Amino acid sequence: MEIGRIAPGRYRQSLLKEKLARIATVMVGMVALVGVTMMSPAWGARDPLLEVLIRKGVLTPEEASQVQKEARQLEKEREKQVDQKVNAAEQKVTDTVDKKVAAVEKKVEKKAADWKLPDALKGLKIGVLAYVDYSVGNRPMFFRPNPTAAWNAFTPYTRTRGHVGWNDFRLTRGYLNIEKEITPWLHARYTPDIHQDSTGDWKFRTKYLYAEFRPPNLGRVLTNMKSEIGMSHIPWLDFEEHVNPYRCQGTMATERAGLMNSADLGVNIRGYFGGRLANAKEVIGDDHYDGRYGSWHIGVYNGSGYHATENNENKPVEYRVTVRPLPDYLPGFQASYFGLYGKGNASSADKYGSPFANYYPDWVTHLGFLSFQHPWFILTAQTFAAKGNQSGNWVTQVNMPLTGGWYGTGRRADSLWTRGYSIFGDVKIPIKIKDDYRLHAFYRTDWFNADSAKEIANDAKYTKLITGLAYHIYKHNMLLLVYEKTWYGRDYGAPNGTGYNGTSGTVVSRLTNGGHLGDDERFQMVFQISY
Repeated sequence: MEIGRIAPGRYRQSLLKEKLARIATVMVGMVALVGVTMMSPAWGARDPLLEVLIRKGVLTPEEASQVQKEARQLEKEREKQVDQKVNAAEQKVTDTVDKKVAAVEKKVEKKAADWKLPDALKGLKIGVLAYVDYSVGNRPMFFRPNPTAAWNAFTPYTRTRGHVGWNDFRLTRGYLNIEKEITPWLHARYTPDIHQDSTGDWKFRTKYLYAEFRPPNLGRVLTNMKSEIGMSHIPWLDFEEHVNPYRCQGTMATERAGLMNSADLGVNIRGYFGGRLANAKEVIGDDHYDGRYGSWHIGVYNGSGYHATENNENKPVEYRVTVRPLPDYLPGFQASYFGLYGKGNASSADKYGSPFANYYPDWVTHLGFLSFQHPWFILTAQTFAAKGNQSGNWVTQVNMPLTGGWYGTGRRADSLWTRGYSIFGDVKIPIKIKDDYRLHAFYRTDWFNADSAKEIANDAKYTKLITGLAYHIYKHNMLLLVYEKTWYGRDYGAPNGTGYNGTSGTVVSRLTNGGHLGDDERFQMVFQISY
């Protein structure tokens, strides 16, 4: 073997080891470079200038890193200063705009102050309440056709009866409400209503015209008082019509029977017990007559109503007391009593002649009423007993001398006792229409006996059914679809027919006994307009 000579196999192995070592060195360097890069800040590599300075030996890597850190800190501070300047500029612009807007608003206010609302329009409210009614059906008639010359006031009516078709559009209300706040303690209201006379002409008729005083509370018991002087509300019907929302269908039970109407000339005062019920609209669904412990109302009136002449000097006293015994537990429950004492609006000379001079028929009423109001339903029940009526024509005999005979009673004429009751219910149907529960179903039944003591007639009664659907469009605007039917007793009637809704003038008379009116019915559509 020669010295210095390596075998070809070993030489190749040596070259291979060197190449592998170089490759491993390169790979280790790349891995290290990647690791350093990954450990560097996420926002970028070192500045190229710093890299040059490191290669030149001017800076060490540590110094370069420190320089780069300080440079980045300075950059952040510069960005912060720029943001502050931008924000300051934006605030300056905003302040300038606000000052200009304020200046414009001030000019507008000055111009508005220069134009003053006339005193006559301050505190003035104007509104409309109207009922448009379409009814189709039939009603019974009982009358004396073609009287002869020999006929006189004491001749019985010929028993002629039948049904009359009913198919018409009517305007049953047309209020123009004008209310004015004169001072905080003095208000006024004027409300004319439309009325169609016997010729078919439409005319305005005053329904309300009164001054309203608002005295201060008497302690914590008698609160929210209002006193009306003029053609004003009677204590009962306005209260009931704010519990039963469907006055547009027809009058309430007592008015429909002919006992009274809803307004009269006089003076009255009303108020609450213990202030107002909190959140009444949400709790009971209505904020009228929302006394915490109830309400009260008393008044003295002519007694003739709003569409009759005062025929005597008597002044009936009317009063209502309503209690809400459990305002915290059953806020919707109320119990009411209505009373009336006076004389019917009859003229002794005209109605009864010389034998009854200075005699006026009694008019006395007792009414009890239970009600429960809830945002989803309303329930009411009432019963009443009355002696005579507002018109003064519910008496033992009308326009007849009582000297005996088939038409006489053998004693002085007197007012008849009557009895009645009414039940009403209204419930929301849980179907949403336009994001609200607008559809309601309601039911009402009335029963009335025009001669409960059977002094003239044994069966002067009627029973009435009213049921239907109501679509509450917006606020107090609504559309009703109704079915109504009335069953009459054999002695209930009137010489000229029953009129609309089963009402009539004189409902009890020996002349009409045995008339057997039968029944009436109608399908009704009513649109209530309110704004």
